Amino acid sequence: MARKPVDNVERISVVVPENPFSPPELKKVHHCLCALNVEKLMEWWPGVPHKPHPDPKKVKAIQRSLDWKRVAQIGAYLLQEEIEDCGDLLDEVFGPIYHPKMNDPGREWPPQIRGTVKYARSSFPFFTNVLVHVNGATFSPKADFFGTAEIGLDPSAKGFQLAVIDGQHRVNGAYFALMLRRKKDPEAKFEIPAEIFLDLDPMGAEPKRQAQIFIDVNLYQKKVDRSLVADLFPTTRGDGPLDRKDRAQDIGRKLMLEVGPLVGMIQIPGVKYGVKDVVTLATLNSAIEGALPVLEKFDITNLESQTAFLAQMLDCWLQASGRFETQGSSELDPQNVVYQGRILVSVIDLVPAVIVHLKQSKSPFVSESARKEVTQWFRGTIERANLLVDSKFVAKDEFKKLGFLGSGGIGRFRNLLWAASARKRRLDEAIEPEKLLEMATGARLEANKVPA
Repeated sequence: MARKPVDNVERISVVVPENPFSPPELKKVHHCLCALNVEKLMEWWPGVPHKPHPDPKKVKAIQRSLDWKRVAQIGAYLLQEEIEDCGDLLDEVFGPIYHPKMNDPGREWPPQIRGTVKYARSSFPFFTNVLVHVNGATFSPKADFFGTAEIGLDPSAKGFQLAVIDGQHRVNGAYFALMLRRKKDPEAKFEIPAEIFLDLDPMGAEPKRQAQIFIDVNLYQKKVDRSLVADLFPTTRGDGPLDRKDRAQDIGRKLMLEVGPLVGMIQIPGVKYGVKDVVTLATLNSAIEGALPVLEKFDITNLESQTAFLAQMLDCWLQASGRFETQGSSELDPQNVVYQGRILVSVIDLVPAVIVHLKQSKSPFVSESARKEVTQWFRGTIERANLLVDSKFVAKDEFKKLGFLGSGGIGRFRNLLWAASARKRRLDEAIEPEKLLEMATGARLEANKVPA
């Protein structure tokens, strides 16, 4: 991106794409694509946070208050490293910018963040475009390059105003990362892709069209289901060491495609894969990740053995429930809930109790004898939880009446299984939630303190 500073004017080369869908009254509004220096953006902006007003025509800003945790996470993502003492570093980097504005409505300062901020791994950290609105810029088409132009930005000029329509967290996160990188590389620079709208709304008027774009991007353009991308993570990896999240993704993929009772049934809703009312891949992966520390503790450490153990456990659960469906079924009995995410997540949460039971019965963790032991153990747990009717796990309608499908239902169901797993007698059907939680907590503690 070519820049030729002259006095206070920042000149930026831009691409001006054709858009046949622009409304007639906006045909003269210039929409440009370019890269913006993040330091310059922070110099020209931050603007004023949005605050509600009884007169919508007096709203002057559309951006929400900054979420400082999100800013820090974006910084860590760009750096591809954890940020320790994050609160102090945020204060160091942003204090000169935001401390003088701390009493403005809609601002939070200082950031209430302590400790270390983790990051999402990526082989190529990057941003999607931020959306910027500018009043008072000059626009000069380039005669020798069709579809390109040069815009001039002069923050000192009368009538100049710059606002970030969408991407304020990316801008602040990028600036945070850059300032931290400068500690090691003082010459580091960072430019981020941007779309600039020139004079979309008149200077000083309510940001009517900016607000519509904000709504379009943040509400109507829905992000994809987590399961749609869960299957892609293994494709993105390099040759470095795998962490537990990676291992969970690999196990989930094998349970979806190769091993166990859920092959062909686990859902990826975005590509219409799997069976309705069966756990989604993202939900399953998350549950598996939570179980890995226990498996590792008992020396179930390689991919094959971990997959085999969980496949066996899920098979035992389905057999014990009396509602096992033929593998490869294209649909479930409408009253069958034992394949649902909330159920199978709770079942996988019982991994410590299952391992302890197998140790006590002196059965190899993956074996025919283990399969019989675990199936019988699950059957007893279901009976003691009062969830067995006519030799089958309760139907969907009854499950709903018991309160397990609404808000907080998964927690109550998980507590019920844990409490029932550690007893020899049936639980009282009228047991208080507090008592159930106490019993479940005790059962978890007992299972987790068993040595390897």
